[in-house]
Amino acid sequence: MNKEIYETLWETGWEDARYYGPIARHSRRIINEMIKDLNIASVLDVGCGECSLLNTIFQNHCPSSISGIDISNKALKICQNLFPNGSFYKLDITKDKLEENFDLIISADVIEHLDNDQAAIKNMSAMLNPSGRLIISTLLGEMREVERQVGHLRNYSKKDLLKKINNAGLQIEHVTTWGWPIFSPFYRNLLNLIGNKGTMGKFGLIRKMICNILYYIFYFNSSSKGDYIFIRAKRI
Repeated sequence: MNKEIYETLWETGWEDARYYGPIARHSRRIINEMIKDLNIASVLDVGCGECSLLNTIFQNHCPSSISGIDISNKALKICQNLFPNGSFYKLDITKDKLEENFDLIISADVIEHLDNDQAAIKNMSAMLNPSGRLIISTLLGEMREVERQVGHLRNYSKKDLLKKINNAGLQIEHVTTWGWPIFSPFYRNLLNLIGNKGTMGKFGLIRKMICNILYYIFYFNSSSKGDYIFIRAKRI
């Protein structure tokens, strides 16, 4: 992972894009749908960012223990302010793990940034309770230049990603793909064309309105086909 790129994204105001952006909002919606049948007392977000995903899970499931891992000091500060009683750690998941175990571990839009994604998935697997679940989301298919600019090292094929998860001692329970055709290819190609302009910094009323309109337009994406993949797995 290029830590300089990642820290720069937070220092230049990535939190509004992650909070209001239509893709991030649909990601939170899909993940919450995938875990609605679980009893979650403890949750860990690997790559917790601005904590909007953890906050959504907290509102829907009321876990007693909230934890997050990130490499950005700015992101960790945002999370600690939102959850003063939560536990947040600066940690490289490719090299280390926590001693605690969790009912639910989520990692959204992270593994495509990591040099050693296989080690990261194994470390996440090792932190699961025996009956715990891991949720991973990432992108499939062609990688655009704009995705490289925000630190993507790879986009996956579905087959290769599922193999890496299995190799970490996990059993796949459920796979959801989403986003065709409005998010991918059209929206991703548009972001690539404009160089991601307008997605950083503080969002005013107009940008929030545009994001909200796009969010509802994105409901016309296929719920069973696309380049955005969400995987739920458990320990074997």
